[in-house]
Amino acid sequence: MIEFTADQEKKAMRRDCRVWTKLMAETWYASDYPHATDYPAVALVADLRDVYFACYNDDVKNTDSISLLGFIVLRANMLNCSNADIQSIVDYFFGHARGENVEYAQAWIEIYLEEIERYGT
Repeated sequence: MIEFTADQEKKAMRRDCRVWTKLMAETWYASDYPHATDYPAVALVADLRDVYFACYNDDVKNTDSISLLGFIVLRANMLNCSNADIQSIVDYFFGHARGENVEYAQAWIEIYLEEIERYGT
């Protein structure tokens, strides 16, 4: 089995993050989410990078889960959720991702975001 040095692992992680972020940005801007193109590119890349590394640090490795959380965070930012609200969403998501119950977390987070969309923060 090939062993990687810590430096090699960091380089691979950064490369994977860049590729994932590029795909997510393209998907976000091509989506039919209202005002998706209003999200500033620099902020979008920074927010997605933060999601990627938060997932990595919390040992969430499933790409589908990481992507789902990325879209949730972008949507929450578009709805002007506070940093504290977004952190709570991320923590809630991680709690359920560890138990492999992402769909449950997604359902409740979607309800929460729909309420904000409908009634404001």
